[in-house]
Amino acid sequence: MMLAAYFDQYPAHLAAAARRQAEQQEQQAPRVLTMASPPPAPPSDGARTYTLTDASEERPPSHPEKGVLARPQEGETPSAALSQEGSAEKAPQGEEDRLSTGTYSVPPASAPATPLPLTPAPATGCPVHDPAHSHSHPLAHILNHSHTASSSGGSSRSSAADSQLLHCGICTRRYSNPKVLPCLHTFCERCLISYTPPESLTLTCPVCRQQSILPKDGDSGSESHSVVSLADSESGVPDTNGFHDDNTTLYCPSHQGQTLRFYCRDCETAVCSSCTDIEHRTHNTLHLTDAVDEHRAAMHQLIDRVTMQLPCVKEAICDIQDVCHNLEERRADAENEIRRCFNTLHELLDKRQTALINLLNSIESEKQQTLGNQKEELEAWVGGVESGCEFVEKALTHCPAMEVVLVRKQLGERLMDYANMNVPPAPRENSHLKFVIGNIDPLKTAFLHVGSIQSNSAVPHQTSCTGEALRQVNVGRQSIVTVVTRDHKGEKAACGGAEVTATLSRTSLAVQRHGSNSPRASLSPRASSKSPCGSREEVSPPQVLDLNNGTYEVAFTVQCEGTYSLEVLLYGHPVSGSPFTIAATAALEEDSGSSQRSVPPHTLARQTSHSTQVTSRTSRTSRRPLSHRSSCSRRTNPIEDDMLLRVGRRGRNRGEFVNPQGITYNAIKDGRIAVADSNNQCIQVFTLSGECKLRFGVRGRSTGQLQRPTGVAALPNGNYVVADYENKWISIFEPSGKYVSRIGNGKLLGPKGVCVDNNGHIIVVDNKASCVCVFQQSGKLLTKFGNRGTDEFQFAGPHFAAVNSKGQIVITDFHNHCVKVFDSDGDFLFTFGTSGEGNGQFNAPTGIAVDSNDNIIVADWGNSRIQVFDSQGSFLSYVNTLADPLYGPQGMTLTPDGHIFVADSGNHCFKVYKYLQ
Repeated sequence: MMLAAYFDQYPAHLAAAARRQAEQQEQQAPRVLTMASPPPAPPSDGARTYTLTDASEERPPSHPEKGVLARPQEGETPSAALSQEGSAEKAPQGEEDRLSTGTYSVPPASAPATPLPLTPAPATGCPVHDPAHSHSHPLAHILNHSHTASSSGGSSRSSAADSQLLHCGICTRRYSNPKVLPCLHTFCERCLISYTPPESLTLTCPVCRQQSILPKDGDSGSESHSVVSLADSESGVPDTNGFHDDNTTLYCPSHQGQTLRFYCRDCETAVCSSCTDIEHRTHNTLHLTDAVDEHRAAMHQLIDRVTMQLPCVKEAICDIQDVCHNLEERRADAENEIRRCFNTLHELLDKRQTALINLLNSIESEKQQTLGNQKEELEAWVGGVESGCEFVEKALTHCPAMEVVLVRKQLGERLMDYANMNVPPAPRENSHLKFVIGNIDPLKTAFLHVGSIQSNSAVPHQTSCTGEALRQVNVGRQSIVTVVTRDHKGEKAACGGAEVTATLSRTSLAVQRHGSNSPRASLSPRASSKSPCGSREEVSPPQVLDLNNGTYEVAFTVQCEGTYSLEVLLYGHPVSGSPFTIAATAALEEDSGSSQRSVPPHTLARQTSHSTQVTSRTSRTSRRPLSHRSSCSRRTNPIEDDMLLRVGRRGRNRGEFVNPQGITYNAIKDGRIAVADSNNQCIQVFTLSGECKLRFGVRGRSTGQLQRPTGVAALPNGNYVVADYENKWISIFEPSGKYVSRIGNGKLLGPKGVCVDNNGHIIVVDNKASCVCVFQQSGKLLTKFGNRGTDEFQFAGPHFAAVNSKGQIVITDFHNHCVKVFDSDGDFLFTFGTSGEGNGQFNAPTGIAVDSNDNIIVADWGNSRIQVFDSQGSFLSYVNTLADPLYGPQGMTLTPDGHIFVADSGNHCFKVYKYLQ
């Protein structure tokens, strides 16, 4: 192939192209390469053969002729002549490693060979293989410059290029059987063999570290090429493959003497005229020179394309360096904050320790003082008693009897005083003094959770924005855009804390709508030149709210009609699609059926944009709209929304409902919609256009009867599966309404929702038991998971379930105000949603459905709206129900034509909405 043939002469062309890089190098001592006259030409093609020996290395002075080619004698090969010429003294061991010998075949030429002055080539590394020169790959010079040598100053440039391009980067010697790796770095074959471990199946480039899979025969599978000096290339000496700069002559290996003048596009190889008539007769061929031009042009284009990528890659490298630098700085700042926080805690603990020790010493001192005083009193009493008794004893012993009688009264009174003294029987204080630790377990727990490290891997180019406000907003109303942060793999970030900022600016004045000449189509008075909002500075800055789950809300309000530009930044860089162009128009007048909640200016309220369900929250009765009296009506309300059809009204007749709950799509007979009419104790079946075709079910608690049907699903064979909450079992009916069987009797406490997975298994949501049961159609219980609680794997009144394409079970957790996802075995995967009224929040979710893209549609019962999430639980949008608001939506199902059917329990009907998957 041409590219392989090009690799074969790769270093020679590199040498020819790199001579421009050596213009500034000083000319070194020349060396002489002498060629003898060629031997007799072979009779086949008249070409002459030379054996070239490079004498670039220093030789001993006693053999100045060494390295000079001698003319071979008659019948003697050039290599033999060279051996005879150097027979006086053999080259020392290893000297042959520095000699490059090759045989070249060239067309006959009348001009005799002349000595070529060359410059010695030091054994240095090739700049192509040097990482310091990787930014200036010589391949560009090969294709951009001619291979014709310049006559002036060629010797010094040739030597310099030889030293840079013709030496292996591992052994730093002239290439020996060079091999080109897929990364275009070249090394000696033996160097690669010694560099690669014997047991390794891959080869790592010593320069760029790119790994390549070794062929079965080892390194020999790499591209080989020949090596000649740049001087030879400039002087017109051809290489072993017959290439000679631009005047290359190639000979066909299959047809002797035939030159390769053509190129086969199909086989991607050079061919001769005989080949074109035989093997390549039916192939697309062209002249070889034209093919070379095409290949050169293609390589030029590739170089241009690669070169165009360089600024972006360099900028990315700079960005990475900036991020690394910022990361290091933030790590240092966070470390300082940690130390400061715990130093503060240490100071507080030290203060508390000092206070407790001081208090301990104070109490001990008071006790010691009391006990010391008591001790002194008692010691004084003991001393008085002992001295008095001793005195009396002496008086009785030594004094005359008359004196004893005379002093008896005095001595007796003194002893009587000591005897009658009230001596305390015990110490006035005790030794009780200890440290009571108290209940420090909460404190220990608090210390274990002091602070946290917040981080995420969100990147701007994967982060996206969603919401109707990205396209159009209403003047004077708050609009919200949801920002979903993702990492470089496209996975949603699990935590918040990212630096999300937004700026809003006005780019033009009011927008003409529908070409109308009405006042609304003209410039709004608020956007007139007299209005202060005509300046860009009057645009209120958007506010960003972190939902702490990888999702953020950007809220803004525009006061003038016109076109605005919203730029959302993540860590100072625009997210995907930013900036967004937004058209702001005046809001249409609304009827009294629905009212917009006012939002204080500059306050981020947790509510939706204009496409959200907007009803008053003062009371349930004020939020509930007037029901339509017709059983089936098309929407005629002037407010634009996504509703297509409304079917049913309150009543007990056919086509009427009282508190409808579950709803499902059945593919039989061009599609049927089955509704669980809970308080009418029956199932009603409709066409997709809203015509009631069937009503079945008898009230009762016996087998085959319905007491309170709440959920309904369709099996693959068309049978209906009905969850009966009061009877605590699951009933199965034929499409005609005939009872078939029941399952779950004695195993369920209050089944609410029911669905069927991809294997035909029946998934039952037990609302009263707060668990999920999976049955076979025969009634065998396969698995059961969940219990009552608030943990991730627990439920608090679950309602409905749906199954996505991966077999994962998605369940609405009513009282926990969230949606939980489990795998087919009942293992918890993830949850999303919190209690509230904002984007992605719920107030008792009920119905749920999954589309073909695994997007999750949830009926938000308490907020009376329908929200759409992606497969990972990130909020995407709303289904617009503004014109005819929902009142406590329950079950929900999707049809193949992209419509959503919702059981509107409070309005005693079901509604059909558009949904674009």
